[in-house]
Amino acid sequence: MIERGEGIYVYDDNGRKFIEGLTALWCCGLGFGDAELIDAAKEQLGRLPYYHLFGGRTHEPAIELAEKIKELYPIPMSRVFYGCSGSEANETQIKLIWYMMNGLGKPEKKKIIARKKGYHGVTLVSGSLTGLPMAHESFNLPFDFVKHTTCPHYWREGKDGETEAKFVARCARELEELIIAEGPETVAADIAEPVMGAGGVIVPAEGYFQAINPVLKKYDILFIDDEVICGFGRTANWFGAETFGMEATSVSMAKQITGGYVPLSAVALNAEMADAIEAETNRHPAFGHGHTYGGHPLGCAVGVKTIEIYLRRDIVGHVRKVAPLF
Repeated sequence: MIERGEGIYVYDDNGRKFIEGLTALWCCGLGFGDAELIDAAKEQLGRLPYYHLFGGRTHEPAIELAEKIKELYPIPMSRVFYGCSGSEANETQIKLIWYMMNGLGKPEKKKIIARKKGYHGVTLVSGSLTGLPMAHESFNLPFDFVKHTTCPHYWREGKDGETEAKFVARCARELEELIIAEGPETVAADIAEPVMGAGGVIVPAEGYFQAINPVLKKYDILFIDDEVICGFGRTANWFGAETFGMEATSVSMAKQITGGYVPLSAVALNAEMADAIEAETNRHPAFGHGHTYGGHPLGCAVGVKTIEIYLRRDIVGHVRKVAPLF
């Protein structure tokens, strides 16, 4: 039996009530009929139904949402770049990093490390980052600049007699061995989800990110935090990076940024990345990346209202009370 109201609830055979697990692909944390989000969308459509963000142009909802994202993320971020989906966000991450490395005079530093069973999208590049066969088979993927390292799933990947601490140490060692084998001068970034969603809702082994953070820093490798699923309260903090101790240089987000009501994604970059990218734009008449609907005023306005509701209703505090998993 399914009941629809503020959210979707499923009853089992014993009459127990559960929130529908994926809330429609991890999107709709505020349910399917929130009047405030609907009103915010109507108001924005009446005010400014569309405008683009190309050529230095912007609008108030895009600015306001970017500032809110920067306030909420646990690590200082400097710039926000908008898209329409998580796949677009991760595709943008790789393009921006390649652009940055070319500007820094490191054209060979282009490889990206991801994880087996990780999920980062289904476009050609984001599908290559995804570490699942269904995203590769019959698509001639992954591209060869993407390399996959050990899945941090202790229960499945741990060896007989291997403690969780030893498993984490092995994961960090295997990551370093991969970097050395590929050549540190060719590896640009590592991308990871705090909790691996589509690969099986895999919570990383305890201390995993604390073990790999120094490895990435040692070899001057950027760290992309893919918060498309985990962002905006899913791990009992605003972002999974805080829950699991990820020291990211950039972050991708989507899904719950608008409560799933309007397609929108965002990439936030730290100051070092933003400065390097902006310096490289001086060599070109225009920055050659963007999306027609990226930063759409409707999406940004609903995103602003969504965050306002999360704060006012203490959604993160509610998650901590009902799901103290982390």
